[in-house]
Amino acid sequence: MKILIIGGGSFGTAMAQELASNKQNKIQLLFKKQEEAEAFNSSKINQTYFPNRPLDPGIEGLYQSEKITKAEVIFIAVPAKNIPEVARLIKPYLQSETMVVNLAKGIFENGQTLVEYLNQELNRSDVVSLKGPSFAAEMINRQATLLTLGFSSRPQLKVIKELTAGTNIFLDYTTDIRGVELLSALKNIYAILLGNVDAQYNSANTRFMMLTKSFAEIKLIVRHLGGKKETVNLGCGIGDISLTGLNDLSRNRTLGLLIGKGFYSADNEANSVVLEGLKTIKLVKSLIPENLYDRLPILQSMIAFFLEGKKDALQLDFDDLFKKRYKTVLTYGTFDLLHFGHLEILRRAKDLGDELIVGLSTDEFNLTKGKKCKFSYKKRKEFLESLAYVDQVIPENNWEQKVQDVKDHEVDIFVMGHDWEGKFDFLKEHCEVHYLSRTKGISTTQIKQLLNEK
Repeated sequence: MKILIIGGGSFGTAMAQELASNKQNKIQLLFKKQEEAEAFNSSKINQTYFPNRPLDPGIEGLYQSEKITKAEVIFIAVPAKNIPEVARLIKPYLQSETMVVNLAKGIFENGQTLVEYLNQELNRSDVVSLKGPSFAAEMINRQATLLTLGFSSRPQLKVIKELTAGTNIFLDYTTDIRGVELLSALKNIYAILLGNVDAQYNSANTRFMMLTKSFAEIKLIVRHLGGKKETVNLGCGIGDISLTGLNDLSRNRTLGLLIGKGFYSADNEANSVVLEGLKTIKLVKSLIPENLYDRLPILQSMIAFFLEGKKDALQLDFDDLFKKRYKTVLTYGTFDLLHFGHLEILRRAKDLGDELIVGLSTDEFNLTKGKKCKFSYKKRKEFLESLAYVDQVIPENNWEQKVQDVKDHEVDIFVMGHDWEGKFDFLKEHCEVHYLSRTKGISTTQIKQLLNEK
């Protein structure tokens, strides 16, 4: 298989070396400059990144972008900031059947992932993501390495399995490409934090206490930003976060160690690692709603230290981090003909707390409202209880029961759709009240109309 790796840096070179161990692969490494490619071809050494380390003689160095037309699979191994340049470079030569694999880590300022950007700029919908706990210095020496493939079709998985056969790259995989991409940026924030914790406490107990807390926060952020929390359990999640946060080869952990030892100052902010960390923290802050902040105490501490200058040192108050934040959320509805709009509002409601209770209109109550459901209360209750977002379903028998339900279930947050704006403000003396926007383009009424038309 003809493979082109764009980016003759440390990771691109390490990936080329590992894939070359599968003799069915023909590897080409695209450098930025002609002299770099020529120097590599004459010595088979990437003198800039791995001096005096001979690489597989079958790897060919390139500098001409038109050679892209010959590639069956293209790996993009450049810093995230160079992704737009790479997209412009390859677009004129890219074949429709060529598979594009993103190895770069990061997200853009508008929350768009690198894969989403590449799909948009290349007029495709099939770019895949390959990320995981992988130091280039170890991969190039053929140390066993786990990578997560975020893919959209079964043939893509088959191709990557074929490419990596006989190498020391091992795969886990998911169709949650957005989650894989998000994790590649989020892990850096928490790696800084974990380095800081080790510098201050040098305690295994404390280190893994904070690692556990970090995983919980990352799952919440990933789910809120459109990924799946289960993706955090893969190599791109738990593996990469642990590698980046606990190993001294990590630049973000090293930054955390410097902060913890008191060596961080405003002068450090010109450092590329600091700049990338600041950028990611600012981005996450802009994407996370205020009402989610109190469930993200570590992120709050990072924001206070890096962005708001509220702390001279990144000191952590463990009592504050672990104080009881358990919150119960309550919402009501008929939930007939359960659809994506229902799922979205339930997901967003659950993100606001730890437990979601749904007050479900009974058949008798619906009759008093002049409503008739396609499914009975019993069946609708079964549907709701099968959802991961819903923890408990209670009957809604009348309009007046809400205050008592809030008291009986110790509700912290009451949630309804924005079309009820202001109607339940009387509950504010008992709990927080939120009105969430409905999912555009879908409603139970529309579905019923379509069914009646048929």
